[in-house]
Amino acid sequence: MGMDIKRSVTILLPDDGDLRATMAAFHRVQQDLSEACYNDGKPLSAIALHRAMYAQVAGTLNSQMTCSAMRLTAGAYGSAKSNGRPAQRPFAFRHARALFLVGMRGRDAEFRSDGTLSIWTVAGRKRLSYVVPAAFTAALAAANEIDSLTVIERNGRLLARVTVTVEVPEPSGVHPVGVDLNETNALVAIDPDGNALFVSGRAVKVR
Repeated sequence: MGMDIKRSVTILLPDDGDLRATMAAFHRVQQDLSEACYNDGKPLSAIALHRAMYAQVAGTLNSQMTCSAMRLTAGAYGSAKSNGRPAQRPFAFRHARALFLVGMRGRDAEFRSDGTLSIWTVAGRKRLSYVVPAAFTAALAAANEIDSLTVIERNGRLLARVTVTVEVPEPSGVHPVGVDLNETNALVAIDPDGNALFVSGRAVKVR
């Protein structure tokens, strides 16, 4: 038995004008959402942003990618707050990128059996060739599922960071650890050498 984990692999894409236009459109949607999401220093969640702004930004992208842009925008503000650096002003989102969901249904993009990538663009669905660098060939071939891809530009070239689900062996522990949860001690752990860790639960018990 194994366990599923997420991995990121990189593929190289052709310099396609419609794909670049789609990245630009995704970028504009994020920029249009940013000030509303900032919300005077009280950032909106993805759900709240969707309720407030979907009607205003709909139509530039397909509905799924519009929702993805909203999740990424809200996620950027959430990550800044979690990292102890909450936004002091609306984010500018200077670098254009676009997130395409794949999954079993190939919603925004699909890796076809003929070696092409079927992908949604603002000019309609297209099939593009792609190149998988040798370092990522095995991981992509072993993927149980391809979850999404994010198209970005690096040094003038288009590439995609592809998130895949792969199966790996279950981890096997080297040393067992005994753990006891109770009221007097919130946590008691004993390692194989007999060393003990006590985390007192006295204050909780008193309350």
